[in-house]
Amino acid sequence: MDITTAMLCDYAQVREGLLFISSGGVTRCHRDELPAPINVFIAIVIELDRIEAQRPHSLRVHIADEDGREIADVNGTFEFGSADLLLVDEHPTIPLALDVRNAVVERYGPVQMSVYLDGEFRRSV
Repeated sequence: MDITTAMLCDYAQVREGLLFISSGGVTRCHRDELPAPINVFIAIVIELDRIEAQRPHSLRVHIADEDGREIADVNGTFEFGSADLLLVDEHPTIPLALDVRNAVVERYGPVQMSVYLDGEFRRSV
């Protein structure tokens, strides 16, 4: 299991198994006043192997400021569904769009997004 894509963006949605991203790769947000909503989405694509596609998995995305104060913590589960239709060497992907627009930023400075799959740290943005 691997994360092939993890980014902050202005907008993201999944429709018919496809991830649509608008203004992806956000690295800086300007806010006139604080506290203010972070106003971003998280776009993630997870690649599975055939065996991993046959069971559910957990996802956790933790966003914190430079002092480690939590801005958002998103937890959930995902699964591919039936692996019966996969080709022998096919690696299915699961696109996810997480709306964290209303998470509040209390101060200016760096923010880190950490992604965990099945409880294991996998990616930081």
